[in-house]
Amino acid sequence: MNNASNKSAPDADLASRLGIGGRVRGLSRRSWILIGAGVAVLIVLALVFLRHGPQAQYETQAVTRGPLAVTVSATGTLQPRDQVDVGAEVSGRIDALYVDYNDHVKKGQKLAKINTDQIEAQLAQSRAALATAQATQTQSSQNFPRTEALAKSNAASKQDLDNARADLLRARANVNLAAAQVRANETLLSKATIYSPIDGVVLDRKVSQGQTVVAAMTTPVLFTLASDLSQMELDVDIDEADVGQVHPGQKATFTVDAYPGRQFDATLVSIHSAPKTVQGVVTYQGVLLVSNPNGLLKPGMTATAQITASRLSNALLVPNAALRFVPAAGATNAPPPPNAQGQGRAWTVDDGRLKPHDLRLGATDGHFMQMVKGDLAAGDQVVTDTKSPQGKE
Repeated sequence: MNNASNKSAPDADLASRLGIGGRVRGLSRRSWILIGAGVAVLIVLALVFLRHGPQAQYETQAVTRGPLAVTVSATGTLQPRDQVDVGAEVSGRIDALYVDYNDHVKKGQKLAKINTDQIEAQLAQSRAALATAQATQTQSSQNFPRTEALAKSNAASKQDLDNARADLLRARANVNLAAAQVRANETLLSKATIYSPIDGVVLDRKVSQGQTVVAAMTTPVLFTLASDLSQMELDVDIDEADVGQVHPGQKATFTVDAYPGRQFDATLVSIHSAPKTVQGVVTYQGVLLVSNPNGLLKPGMTATAQITASRLSNALLVPNAALRFVPAAGATNAPPPPNAQGQGRAWTVDDGRLKPHDLRLGATDGHFMQMVKGDLAAGDQVVTDTKSPQGKE
């Protein structure tokens, strides 16, 4: 019996460690109240956490003060200031070419010569016709006085006198006609030699020696000449929404694909009033004067220009991203933002909550916008975007 009792009874030390074997005493009423209150607090906190979730985090950027350049972007092509297509007014075979691509020429310099055999033959015929007409005029001028004298003595009739006078007038007219034909053929002969009308450079040669050109309904173009390429022009298309911001005299910079990362200076000298409409887009042509002393720029290069429409030296600048930021639904109970032109809203974070700031805005360069009026100051952090609590956008 004693052994069985000893085997069924737990060891005192083990029972003490396990918290069994002793007299279990009940919890007091006060302890139960405290436990219940703690559970209630945990439930309330859990409900709040589940309802509101983790607090939103925002990306911010500082309001700054500094210069602001408002530019208008436009694209176009480089062209010589003066470009002339030199053609031929006479038909014939090209007997000689005196210039080639990229040659520099002076005004009056020979460029080419067209075969003149046919023109010289026509000139010889017209000179012979002139000589014949002059001989006839001489004969008529001698015959008319004799007939006139005979008519006074009634030895010749009045009709004979009238015929002699008419022969003299026809002879004079024929001389004038023949002389005009001689001058025309001489002019054609002179036009068989092509001269440069300007000082410049040969951009293009469209004929070869031995080729026959025909001057018929249209004038065949032999050469394309450009004036000195040290001064060029950039013809750009300015959007109708931007044309009101630009005017002649404004400075500009432009880039070309041939020289990546390099900017060239230009000056806006003209804006054409004639509109150009392409697929419903209306643009106006602006002409920029470009200095090209080193000859790096070539006609026909495509360029992207930035025309400086205005420049502010000390403006309060708000990031455009901050003006585009819209809080998530339910994140704030602020009234709707202003939607009038020249107004906008930015947000700051105050004790973890978003605070709206309604602003009057001015010019922009596409990245920052001038704040004309508002309660923001340089250094204030404005919200530009929302990110998750883990720091991911």
